[in-house]
Amino acid sequence: MIYVVGSYNTDYIIRVEEFPAVGETIFAKEIIVSHGGKGSNQAVSAARLGSKVRLIAAVGNDERGREALKFWKEEGVDTSGVKIKNTYTGSAYILVNRRGETMIVVNRGANYELNEDDVELDDGILLTQMEIRENVVKKALQRFEGIKILNPAPANISDYSILNYVDILTPNEIEFKELTSADDIEYGLNILLKKVKMAVIVTLGERGALIATKDKRVLISAPKVKAIDTTGAGDVFNAALAHSLEKGEDLESAVEFANIIASYSVTKIGAIGPKWEEVREFVEKEKRKEKGRRGEEERRN
Repeated sequence: MIYVVGSYNTDYIIRVEEFPAVGETIFAKEIIVSHGGKGSNQAVSAARLGSKVRLIAAVGNDERGREALKFWKEEGVDTSGVKIKNTYTGSAYILVNRRGETMIVVNRGANYELNEDDVELDDGILLTQMEIRENVVKKALQRFEGIKILNPAPANISDYSILNYVDILTPNEIEFKELTSADDIEYGLNILLKKVKMAVIVTLGERGALIATKDKRVLISAPKVKAIDTTGAGDVFNAALAHSLEKGEDLESAVEFANIIASYSVTKIGAIGPKWEEVREFVEKEKRKEKGRRGEEERRN
């Protein structure tokens, strides 16, 4: 089973032509209200691919919290670890420009009320992020028996000893720089690999993802697609990575699969990944392409 310890937010997606400059007022082209939060996005995205998923999260004692619980049950996510707090449900305000780029402001609400005693785990795969209290993330990583993935988003970590409990760290390029303060990627990777047990995977958007272990570096390319909304690409990548690892795939195969699923997801509006029936044909096509490319490289060598 995949255990996701993280956040839920109601997302207010505001589509604009361009981001406003400081002091500028602009008009929205469209406003979409949807389910979000990194924990929820990752849990639902993994469940849609066919994994058994239990979400450990907190919602408020309000209508938005009740809607979240209904949504998760419809998506097949185990909600036995979701706590209802006497406060309001978290929310996120997401500006999306015509190129699919995003700017996000989060009001944490009930997410900030999730505490260490709320976290009950077994074994399997743990996937967690940094939109809840840092001490709760650390406790989950310490307690868990199995593969532990930390998606350090946002990368505002105050206690870096938390990385000592992580098997796989999955920052994007911005988060990587925030964590390491390094302009040189190799220097930064070496810093993180002194703490992280198995691998650092730096997601690179349309360029794919870089896998770094103590022994080697491997760049896994991503399919070329026309991005419409990149809001949840990182969440979908992490969900697909956890799903693939739970199935017993090796790390490189899991990252290749995660790249394909995340690439497909940015061609649609919203922060949650596709259902397996929807994306299966695309995955099979891209795997055939990659197999052909590797075969061509082997013949050249």
